[in-house]
Amino acid sequence: MDNNEMIQVPQFMVCTNLNTLINRIYPGIGNPRVQDDQYFLECIIFCPRNDKVHNINKAILQQFNLVPNAEVYMLRSVDSVSEENGMYHAYPAEFLQQLNSSGLPPALLCLKVGCLVILLKNLDPEEGLCNGTRMVVLYHKWPLTNL
Repeated sequence: MDNNEMIQVPQFMVCTNLNTLINRIYPGIGNPRVQDDQYFLECIIFCPRNDKVHNINKAILQQFNLVPNAEVYMLRSVDSVSEENGMYHAYPAEFLQQLNSSGLPPALLCLKVGCLVILLKNLDPEEGLCNGTRMVVLYHKWPLTNL
């Protein structure tokens, strides 16, 4: 293909806004009767940049309604600074909470019961808990256990 050729995208594949994209990929996302435990396992939205992923995830979470009036749980990757040998680490928790780098979970993770989560590292390969494994949040228990 040379520089003058253009690829024609079929009209049925064109989405003009984020809500249209979400509703085409996940029809009935706001209706709990439409969703089952396999709902998110067959379709996924890929993005080239993490900031776009976070925006899409936020929009999906607002529409997602598997459990009516389910609470959104916000989990921070860092919520305190530990002390070692009587000294605090050089970076305050507020600074660390602003970092969102590739390959790491977001500094602020928002979840609802029924949401899809994807593992970012191998926890227990023999049990199938490997990087890229998709799972569904069944319930929220506080405090969370450190892995």
